Amino acid sequence: MITRPTTDALIEDCCRELMEGILPGLTDETLKLRLVMTETVLRNAAVRAAHEIAWMREERAVLLAYARRVAARHGSAPLRAALADAGTGPADSLHLADVADCYERAGQAFAAALATAQEAGAADLVARARELLRDRIATEKEVMATYAVVGR
Repeated sequence: MITRPTTDALIEDCCRELMEGILPGLTDETLKLRLVMTETVLRNAAVRAAHEIAWMREERAVLLAYARRVAARHGSAPLRAALADAGTGPADSLHLADVADCYERAGQAFAAALATAQEAGAADLVARARELLRDRIATEKEVMATYAVVGR
């Protein structure tokens, strides 16, 4: 019985069933490999489902703070437009589609800010953007922690 029916718990339960209930009964090596690869993708989806709204909201705030910092020092028309656009989404919504939309807009503002910082030759702002991108990669690595290419 699943007492906590969150998306990640449901996916993890399916993974357990695949690995403990189905995999042992397979004899075809190709099917075993395909099942293990599918289970890996599902495990990664479980991690993402458990955290992606929080991650996107947290990163959105950081990206917009960076864009505002760049705009305060080196405002450009594209950056101002991207910041204005980033402020148009339903920022308080917890629905995944809304959060993803706001996150995408923040990413566009970040890209405009980085371009502005590079054009201005603001080495400190470019270095900060690199730090933010490293943080983003670290989050992706956390999601992919269980990923392994099997049989390739």
